[in-house]
Amino acid sequence: MLPKQSRVKKDLFPKIMKEGVFLHSPNFYVRFLDRKDSLPSLFSFVVPNKVIKTSVGRHQIKRRMSAVVEKLLIAQKPSISAIIFARPNGASSGRAKKDVSKMPFGEMEKEIVELLRKGKIL
Repeated sequence: MLPKQSRVKKDLFPKIMKEGVFLHSPNFYVRFLDRKDSLPSLFSFVVPNKVIKTSVGRHQIKRRMSAVVEKLLIAQKPSISAIIFARPNGASSGRAKKDVSKMPFGEMEKEIVELLRKGKIL
């Protein structure tokens, strides 16, 4: 789990949602904002009810997403604030998607890393 200092604070959420850059992949999407300072990057994870109904399942997915980002924390650019969302299974995207709750950790890691590289966060 990411330490509290590495998580996006509640007051920064609306600014990221309004002004942040949007990127997506089949199972995840990210909104990020460059704060233009030298402080470490901040991340937050959102898993909506449409992805999985139980809070236990949602927290499990958040922990797995957090573990992926925590592994990459050293390689990330400073001053980025990012929110990573899990996409519901019925969301439209051009490719066939897997259920995020049943996705193996390796695939989840590969897709999130690819998404962060696409946004030049890594």
